[in-house]
Amino acid sequence: MLLLTACSKDNDETVTVETPTGVATVTYLVTPNGLGDNSYNDAAAEGIFAFAHVTGTRLRMLQPKDETEAGTMYRQWLTDNATKDSAVLIIGSSAYEAIARQTSAAEQDRLQSLKERGGRVLLFESDADIEGISTVIISRYGVSYLAGAMSQNFNALVMSAVKDNPLLDEAISGFLAGYDAHHAEGTAAEVFYLSDGVAGFAMPDSAYHFMASKIAQKFVFRDMVFPLLGGSGIGVLRAMNDEEANLGLVIGSDVDQSALCSRVPFSMIIQIGEVLHRYLDDWKAGREWPSHQRLGMNEGGADLMLHPSFYTNSPALDDRYRDPETFQRLYDMYKEEAMKKEEAYEK
Repeated sequence: MLLLTACSKDNDETVTVETPTGVATVTYLVTPNGLGDNSYNDAAAEGIFAFAHVTGTRLRMLQPKDETEAGTMYRQWLTDNATKDSAVLIIGSSAYEAIARQTSAAEQDRLQSLKERGGRVLLFESDADIEGISTVIISRYGVSYLAGAMSQNFNALVMSAVKDNPLLDEAISGFLAGYDAHHAEGTAAEVFYLSDGVAGFAMPDSAYHFMASKIAQKFVFRDMVFPLLGGSGIGVLRAMNDEEANLGLVIGSDVDQSALCSRVPFSMIIQIGEVLHRYLDDWKAGREWPSHQRLGMNEGGADLMLHPSFYTNSPALDDRYRDPETFQRLYDMYKEEAMKKEEAYEK
Protein backbone atom coordinates (compact mmCIF):
# COMPACT_ATOMS: atom_id res chain seq x y z
CA MET A 1 0.00 0.00 0.00
CA LEU A 2 1.29 3.43 -0.92
CA LEU A 3 0.03 6.15 1.45
CA LEU A 4 0.40 9.66 0.08
CA THR A 5 -0.44 12.47 2.51
CA ALA A 6 -1.47 16.01 1.63
CA CYS A 7 -1.66 18.40 4.55
CA SER A 8 -0.90 21.95 5.65
CA LYS A 9 2.63 22.76 6.67
CA ASP A 10 3.59 25.63 8.99
CA ASN A 11 4.15 27.84 5.94
CA ASP A 12 0.61 27.08 4.72
CA GLU A 13 1.85 25.30 1.62
CA THR A 14 -0.03 22.20 0.55
CA VAL A 15 1.84 19.05 -0.36
CA THR A 16 0.47 17.58 -3.57
CA VAL A 17 1.43 14.35 -5.28
CA GLU A 18 0.78 13.86 -8.96
CA THR A 19 -0.86 10.57 -9.82
CA PRO A 20 -0.50 9.28 -13.39
CA THR A 21 -3.63 9.06 -15.51
CA GLY A 22 -4.89 5.48 -15.57
CA VAL A 23 -3.76 4.62 -12.02
CA ALA A 24 -6.64 3.91 -9.64
CA THR A 25 -6.45 6.20 -6.62
CA VAL A 26 -8.56 6.69 -3.51
CA THR A 27 -8.33 10.01 -1.66
CA TYR A 28 -9.68 10.41 1.87
CA LEU A 29 -10.59 13.93 3.03
CA VAL A 30 -10.63 13.65 6.82
CA THR A 31 -12.09 16.00 9.40
CA PRO A 32 -9.83 18.36 11.38
CA ASN A 33 -8.60 16.54 14.52
CA GLY A 34 -10.54 13.48 13.37
CA LEU A 35 -7.91 10.76 13.26
CA GLY A 36 -6.71 9.27 16.53
CA ASP A 37 -10.10 9.50 18.26
CA ASN A 38 -10.21 5.77 19.12
CA SER A 39 -13.73 5.90 17.77
CA TYR A 40 -15.67 6.62 14.58
CA ASN A 41 -13.01 8.38 12.49
CA ASP A 42 -10.41 5.73 13.20
CA ALA A 43 -12.91 3.02 12.25
CA ALA A 44 -13.61 4.77 8.93
CA ALA A 45 -9.90 5.11 8.19
CA GLU A 46 -9.32 1.45 9.05
CA GLY A 47 -11.85 0.35 6.44
CA ILE A 48 -10.27 2.53 3.75
CA PHE A 49 -6.72 1.45 4.63
CA ALA A 50 -7.76 -2.22 4.63
CA PHE A 51 -9.17 -1.88 1.11
CA ALA A 52 -5.99 -0.19 -0.13
CA HIS A 53 -3.84 -2.86 1.48
CA VAL A 54 -5.80 -5.78 0.02
CA THR A 55 -6.13 -4.35 -3.49
CA GLY A 56 -2.89 -2.39 -3.81
CA THR A 57 -4.85 0.73 -4.72
CA ARG A 58 -2.98 4.02 -4.27
CA LEU A 59 -4.20 6.05 -1.32
CA ARG A 60 -3.94 9.75 -0.55
CA MET A 61 -5.04 11.50 2.61
CA LEU A 62 -6.00 15.17 2.82
CA GLN A 63 -5.86 16.63 6.33
CA PRO A 64 -7.25 20.19 6.43
CA LYS A 65 -6.82 22.41 9.47
CA ASP A 66 -10.39 23.70 9.21
CA GLU A 67 -13.52 23.58 7.04
CA THR A 68 -12.36 26.49 4.86
CA GLU A 69 -9.22 24.63 3.87
CA ALA A 70 -11.30 21.48 3.38
CA GLY A 71 -13.40 23.33 0.79
CA THR A 72 -10.26 24.45 -1.02
CA MET A 73 -8.89 20.91 -1.04
CA TYR A 74 -12.18 19.50 -2.33
CA ARG A 75 -12.37 21.95 -5.26
CA GLN A 76 -8.70 21.42 -6.08
CA TRP A 77 -9.19 17.66 -6.08
CA LEU A 78 -12.02 17.99 -8.61
CA THR A 79 -9.84 20.17 -10.82
CA ASP A 80 -6.89 17.77 -10.62
CA ASN A 81 -8.84 14.54 -11.13
CA ALA A 82 -11.70 15.34 -13.52
CA THR A 83 -9.74 14.00 -16.49
CA LYS A 84 -8.02 11.11 -14.71
CA ASP A 85 -9.17 7.51 -14.74
CA SER A 86 -10.56 5.74 -11.67
CA ALA A 87 -10.17 8.46 -9.05
CA VAL A 88 -12.31 8.25 -5.91
CA LEU A 89 -12.77 10.87 -3.21
CA ILE A 90 -14.23 9.92 0.17
CA ILE A 91 -15.42 12.91 2.16
CA GLY A 92 -15.46 12.04 5.83
CA SER A 93 -18.03 14.08 7.68
CA SER A 94 -21.51 15.59 7.62
CA ALA A 95 -19.71 18.84 8.47
CA TYR A 96 -18.59 18.85 4.81
CA GLU A 97 -22.12 18.56 3.46
CA ALA A 98 -22.34 22.30 2.77
CA ILE A 99 -19.08 22.14 0.82
CA ALA A 100 -20.41 19.29 -1.31
CA ARG A 101 -23.68 21.13 -1.95
CA GLN A 102 -22.00 24.35 -3.08
CA THR A 103 -20.93 22.97 -6.44
CA SER A 104 -20.62 25.38 -9.34
CA ALA A 105 -21.63 24.57 -12.91
CA ALA A 106 -17.99 24.03 -13.81
CA GLU A 107 -17.55 21.66 -10.88
CA GLN A 108 -20.67 19.75 -11.93
CA ASP A 109 -19.04 19.29 -15.33
CA ARG A 110 -15.95 17.93 -13.59
CA LEU A 111 -18.05 15.51 -11.55
CA GLN A 112 -19.68 14.26 -14.76
CA SER A 113 -16.29 13.87 -16.44
CA LEU A 114 -15.02 12.02 -13.41
CA LYS A 115 -17.94 9.58 -13.50
CA GLU A 116 -17.42 8.90 -17.20
CA ARG A 117 -13.83 7.88 -16.43
CA GLY A 118 -14.76 5.50 -13.61
CA GLY A 119 -14.35 7.99 -10.78
CA ARG A 120 -16.67 8.57 -7.83
CA VAL A 121 -17.23 10.92 -4.88
CA LEU A 122 -18.73 9.59 -1.64
CA LEU A 123 -19.85 11.70 1.31
CA PHE A 124 -20.55 9.68 4.43
CA GLU A 125 -22.49 10.75 7.51
CA SER A 126 -24.95 12.55 5.24
CA ASP A 127 -28.66 12.05 4.58
CA ALA A 128 -28.64 14.49 1.66
CA ASP A 129 -29.33 13.93 -2.03
CA ILE A 130 -26.56 15.78 -3.88
CA GLU A 131 -26.21 15.72 -7.65
CA GLY A 132 -23.07 13.95 -8.80
CA ILE A 133 -22.15 12.72 -5.30
CA SER A 134 -23.17 9.54 -3.49
CA THR A 135 -24.08 9.80 0.18
CA VAL A 136 -24.41 7.20 2.92
CA ILE A 137 -25.42 7.41 6.55
CA ILE A 138 -25.65 4.82 9.32
CA SER A 139 -28.74 5.24 11.45
CA ARG A 140 -28.11 5.40 15.20
CA TYR A 141 -31.77 5.35 16.18
CA GLY A 142 -32.37 1.61 16.61
CA VAL A 143 -29.08 0.76 18.28
CA SER A 144 -29.46 3.74 20.61
CA TYR A 145 -33.02 2.66 21.42
CA LEU A 146 -31.65 -0.75 22.39
CA ALA A 147 -28.95 0.86 24.55
CA GLY A 148 -31.60 2.96 26.29
CA ALA A 149 -33.80 -0.05 26.98
CA MET A 150 -30.81 -1.95 28.40
CA SER A 151 -30.05 1.00 30.72
CA GLN A 152 -33.47 0.69 32.36
CA ASN A 153 -32.26 0.06 35.91
CA PHE A 154 -29.97 3.10 36.03
CA ASN A 155 -30.17 6.83 36.11
CA ALA A 156 -28.81 7.69 32.65
CA LEU A 157 -26.43 10.45 31.61
CA VAL A 158 -26.33 11.18 27.88
CA MET A 159 -23.30 13.27 26.86
CA SER A 160 -23.32 14.89 23.42
CA ALA A 161 -20.37 16.67 21.83
CA VAL A 162 -22.49 19.42 20.33
CA LYS A 163 -26.04 20.72 20.04
CA ASP A 164 -28.13 20.60 16.87
CA ASN A 165 -26.18 17.85 15.14
CA PRO A 166 -28.68 15.65 13.22
CA LEU A 167 -26.68 12.46 13.69
CA LEU A 168 -26.24 12.94 17.44
CA ASP A 169 -29.80 14.19 17.89
CA GLU A 170 -31.04 10.97 16.27
CA ALA A 171 -28.99 8.88 18.70
CA ILE A 172 -30.21 10.91 21.67
CA SER A 173 -33.83 10.53 20.55
CA GLY A 174 -33.43 6.78 20.12
CA PHE A 175 -31.77 6.31 23.50
CA LEU A 176 -34.37 8.38 25.34
CA ALA A 177 -37.23 6.57 23.56
CA GLY A 178 -35.89 3.16 24.62
CA TYR A 179 -35.16 4.39 28.13
CA ASP A 180 -38.56 6.06 28.57
CA ALA A 181 -40.32 2.89 27.41
CA HIS A 182 -38.60 0.61 29.92
CA HIS A 183 -36.81 2.44 32.74
CA ALA A 184 -37.46 1.41 36.32
CA GLU A 185 -39.55 3.54 38.64
CA GLY A 186 -37.51 6.23 40.36
CA THR A 187 -34.84 6.48 37.64
CA ALA A 188 -34.39 9.34 35.16
CA ALA A 189 -32.21 10.45 32.25
CA GLU A 190 -30.44 13.77 31.66
CA VAL A 191 -28.67 15.15 28.58
CA PHE A 192 -25.48 17.24 28.71
CA TYR A 193 -23.88 19.10 25.78
CA LEU A 194 -20.12 19.54 25.91
CA SER A 195 -19.92 22.44 23.42
CA ASP A 196 -21.89 24.69 21.10
CA GLY A 197 -19.59 23.93 18.15
CA VAL A 198 -17.68 21.13 16.44
CA ALA A 199 -14.80 21.63 18.89
CA GLY A 200 -16.84 19.43 21.21
CA PHE A 201 -15.58 16.39 19.33
CA ALA A 202 -11.98 17.18 20.35
CA MET A 203 -12.25 18.25 24.00
CA PRO A 204 -11.21 15.16 26.03
CA ASP A 205 -9.94 17.23 28.97
CA SER A 206 -13.27 19.04 29.30
CA ALA A 207 -15.13 15.74 29.12
CA TYR A 208 -12.81 14.31 31.77
CA HIS A 209 -13.36 17.19 34.21
CA PHE A 210 -17.14 17.13 33.73
CA MET A 211 -17.32 13.37 34.24
CA ALA A 212 -15.02 13.48 37.27
CA SER A 213 -17.18 16.19 38.86
CA LYS A 214 -20.34 14.15 38.27
CA ILE A 215 -18.76 11.12 39.94
CA ALA A 216 -17.53 13.24 42.88
CA GLN A 217 -21.02 14.64 43.50
CA LYS A 218 -22.28 11.27 44.72
CA PHE A 219 -21.08 9.07 47.54
CA VAL A 220 -21.07 6.20 45.04
CA PHE A 221 -21.65 6.91 41.36
CA ARG A 222 -24.17 4.42 39.93
CA ASP A 223 -25.33 5.95 36.61
CA MET A 224 -25.18 4.58 33.06
CA VAL A 225 -23.29 7.00 30.79
CA PHE A 226 -24.01 7.17 27.05
CA PRO A 227 -21.25 9.29 25.44
CA LEU A 228 -21.72 10.68 21.93
CA LEU A 229 -18.47 12.60 21.91
CA GLY A 230 -16.13 11.41 19.17
CA GLY A 231 -12.55 12.00 20.27
CA SER A 232 -13.72 13.66 23.50
CA GLY A 233 -15.06 10.33 24.71
CA ILE A 234 -11.61 9.22 25.86
CA GLY A 235 -11.93 11.78 28.66
CA VAL A 236 -15.05 10.05 29.99
CA LEU A 237 -13.33 6.66 29.92
CA ARG A 238 -10.34 8.03 31.83
CA ALA A 239 -12.56 9.57 34.49
CA MET A 240 -14.47 6.32 34.95
CA ASN A 241 -11.18 4.44 35.34
CA ASP A 242 -9.71 6.92 37.81
CA GLU A 243 -12.47 6.73 40.42
CA GLU A 244 -12.35 3.59 42.56
CA ALA A 245 -15.64 4.28 44.41
CA ASN A 246 -17.56 3.85 41.18
CA LEU A 247 -20.34 1.42 40.38
CA GLY A 248 -21.48 3.32 37.30
CA LEU A 249 -21.09 2.08 33.75
CA VAL A 250 -20.27 3.65 30.38
CA ILE A 251 -21.43 2.44 26.97
CA GLY A 252 -18.61 2.15 24.43
CA SER A 253 -19.06 4.53 21.50
CA ASP A 254 -18.83 3.59 17.80
CA VAL A 255 -16.21 0.84 18.29
CA ASP A 256 -15.32 -1.79 20.89
CA GLN A 257 -13.94 0.28 23.78
CA SER A 258 -13.89 -2.43 26.44
CA ALA A 259 -10.08 -2.49 26.44
CA LEU A 260 -9.95 1.22 27.31
CA CYS A 261 -12.10 1.12 30.42
CA SER A 262 -13.09 -1.53 32.96
CA ARG A 263 -16.58 -0.02 33.30
CA VAL A 264 -17.77 -0.83 29.73
CA PRO A 265 -20.24 -3.78 29.69
CA PHE A 266 -21.19 -3.27 26.03
CA SER A 267 -20.36 -0.98 23.10
CA MET A 268 -22.43 0.60 20.35
CA ILE A 269 -20.74 -0.56 17.14
CA ILE A 270 -21.10 1.60 14.02
CA GLN A 271 -19.81 -0.40 11.05
CA ILE A 272 -18.54 2.57 9.05
CA GLY A 273 -15.23 0.91 8.18
CA GLU A 274 -16.98 -2.15 6.81
CA VAL A 275 -19.46 0.00 4.89
CA LEU A 276 -16.72 2.08 3.25
CA HIS A 277 -14.75 -1.06 2.39
CA ARG A 278 -17.88 -2.47 0.71
CA TYR A 279 -18.38 0.72 -1.31
CA LEU A 280 -14.79 0.59 -2.51
CA ASP A 281 -15.09 -3.11 -3.37
CA ASP A 282 -18.14 -2.29 -5.51
CA TRP A 283 -16.26 0.52 -7.24
CA LYS A 284 -13.31 -1.76 -7.94
CA ALA A 285 -15.69 -4.34 -9.42
CA GLY A 286 -17.37 -1.74 -11.63
CA ARG A 287 -20.68 -1.80 -9.74
CA GLU A 288 -22.64 1.42 -9.47
CA TRP A 289 -23.15 3.17 -6.16
CA PRO A 290 -26.67 4.22 -5.10
CA SER A 291 -27.14 7.97 -4.98
CA HIS A 292 -28.04 7.62 -1.30
CA GLN A 293 -28.21 4.86 1.31
CA ARG A 294 -29.35 4.81 4.90
CA LEU A 295 -28.19 1.74 6.81
CA GLY A 296 -29.27 0.69 10.29
CA MET A 297 -29.58 -2.39 12.46
CA ASN A 298 -31.69 -4.21 9.88
CA GLU A 299 -28.96 -3.75 7.24
CA GLY A 300 -26.07 -4.63 9.56
CA GLY A 301 -24.86 -1.05 9.85
CA ALA A 302 -25.04 -0.92 13.65
CA ASP A 303 -25.43 -3.17 16.67
CA LEU A 304 -24.44 -3.53 20.31
CA MET A 305 -21.45 -5.69 21.21
CA LEU A 306 -21.57 -7.28 24.66
CA HIS A 307 -18.29 -7.75 26.53
CA PRO A 308 -18.16 -10.89 28.71
CA SER A 309 -14.69 -9.72 29.84
CA PHE A 310 -16.43 -6.98 31.82
CA TYR A 311 -17.25 -9.53 34.51
CA THR A 312 -13.64 -10.64 34.86
CA ASN A 313 -11.96 -7.23 34.52
CA SER A 314 -14.36 -4.97 36.43
CA PRO A 315 -13.07 -4.13 39.92
CA ALA A 316 -16.55 -3.62 41.42
CA LEU A 317 -20.01 -4.96 40.59
CA ASP A 318 -23.50 -3.88 41.59
CA ASP A 319 -26.50 -6.09 42.36
CA ARG A 320 -28.30 -4.65 39.30
CA TYR A 321 -25.84 -6.34 36.95
CA ARG A 322 -23.91 -8.84 39.07
CA ASP A 323 -25.40 -11.77 37.15
CA PRO A 324 -23.17 -12.28 34.06
CA GLU A 325 -26.27 -12.87 31.93
CA THR A 326 -27.89 -9.53 32.87
CA PHE A 327 -27.10 -7.58 29.72
CA GLN A 328 -27.39 -10.58 27.42
CA ARG A 329 -30.96 -11.12 28.62
CA LEU A 330 -31.82 -7.46 28.09
CA TYR A 331 -30.23 -7.52 24.64
CA ASP A 332 -32.20 -10.60 23.60
CA MET A 333 -35.38 -9.15 25.08
CA TYR A 334 -35.30 -5.79 23.29
CA LYS A 335 -33.31 -6.19 20.06
CA GLU A 336 -36.27 -7.04 17.85
CA GLU A 337 -38.28 -4.20 19.38
CA ALA A 338 -35.41 -1.78 18.67
CA MET A 339 -35.25 -2.86 15.03
CA LYS A 340 -38.99 -2.34 14.62
CA LYS A 341 -38.77 1.09 16.26
CA GLU A 342 -35.96 2.04 13.88
CA GLU A 343 -37.98 0.90 10.90
CA ALA A 344 -40.96 2.99 12.05
CA TYR A 345 -38.66 5.98 12.71
CA GLU A 346 -37.27 5.82 9.17
CA LYS A 347 -40.80 6.02 7.75
